[in-house]
Amino acid sequence: MLGSSHLSTRCLAGAALVLLSSSGCALEGRGTAEPPPAEQQQPRPQDELPGQGTGPGAEPPAQEPGPGPDEEPPAQEPGPGPDEEPPAQEPGPGGDRPAALCEAGDPSLIACFAFEGDPGDGSQHRFVPDLTRKLEYAPGRDGQALRMSGGSLLRFRHDAAWTAPAMTIDVWINPASLPDKERFTVIDSGGKPSLFLLPDGRIRCTMGVERNVPSPIVPGKWTHIACLSDGQTQILYVNGVEIDRSPSGPVLADGEQPIHIGSEEPTDRDKFHGLIDSLRVFGRTLAPQEICAAAGKKGC
Repeated sequence: MLGSSHLSTRCLAGAALVLLSSSGCALEGRGTAEPPPAEQQQPRPQDELPGQGTGPGAEPPAQEPGPGPDEEPPAQEPGPGPDEEPPAQEPGPGGDRPAALCEAGDPSLIACFAFEGDPGDGSQHRFVPDLTRKLEYAPGRDGQALRMSGGSLLRFRHDAAWTAPAMTIDVWINPASLPDKERFTVIDSGGKPSLFLLPDGRIRCTMGVERNVPSPIVPGKWTHIACLSDGQTQILYVNGVEIDRSPSGPVLADGEQPIHIGSEEPTDRDKFHGLIDSLRVFGRTLAPQEICAAAGKKGC
C-alpha cells in the first residue's frame, strides 16, 4: 500500500510541473503589460471617407436639383416677338427728323429743306443759299422749322435742276396770321412753280396755271400743302385731301431767276410771317398715297 501511494504522489507532482511549464511559456511570449492586439477590420461601405470612390450600395454625392419632368425651366427675359418692334433708340447725329424726308438717292427730288437749324438742302444737289438774312429757327412740325419775319431773306441761285416737265411742291406751313392786304410767299421764282398764301386764307399755286383756291388754313396751326402738275392737270392737296383739280398747260420752268423761300422774287416783298417746315420740290407728281403719308395721315 505504501508503495502505491508514493507512486501516485510522484505522478501528480510531475503533471503539475508540466502544467506550470506550459503556462509559463505562454505568459512569457505575450507579456503582461500589453493587451492582445485588436483585430484589424476592413471598412464597411457606409464608413468610406470623403473623397474616396463610392462602393457598392453607397449613395452618390448630392447635386443641385434640376427642373423636374413637370417643372418649367427658369424664366428668361423675353425678347421682341416676330410682330414687335425693337426698343426705340436715341436719335443719332442729325436731329430727330426721319431720314426719309430727304432721300438723296431719289433722282426726282430737286430740293429738300428740313430746316434743322440751317437752310441747307438735303437732296442730291446740295444747294447752298447765296444770300441769307435774319433767319431764325423754332420748334416745328417735325424737329425744327424756319421762322420767317419782316427782315428775313433766303435766296438760291438758278439751277437747271429746278426745271422739269412735271413737278410737286410739298410743304408744312404755320402762319402767325393771315395776310392783311398783300400775300405771303412760301416759295417763288419768276418763270418757275410758286406757292402763296392770300389774305382771305386762299392758296395760290402757279404750276402751269394760276389758281386761287379757298382753304381751311388757320393761323397758329400746322397745315400741309401739296401742289403738283404733270403739264396737263394741276392738283392741290391740303392736309392730304385733294381740294382742287384743273386743266393746265406745261409746267412753268423757264427763265434763270433765283429761287426765294419766304419772300417774292425779285422784289423780296410779300414776306411770309410764321413757320415753314419740310419743304420739298420734286421733278415728278407725287402719288396720292405719298401725299397722304407726307401729311401725316394713317392708312395711306
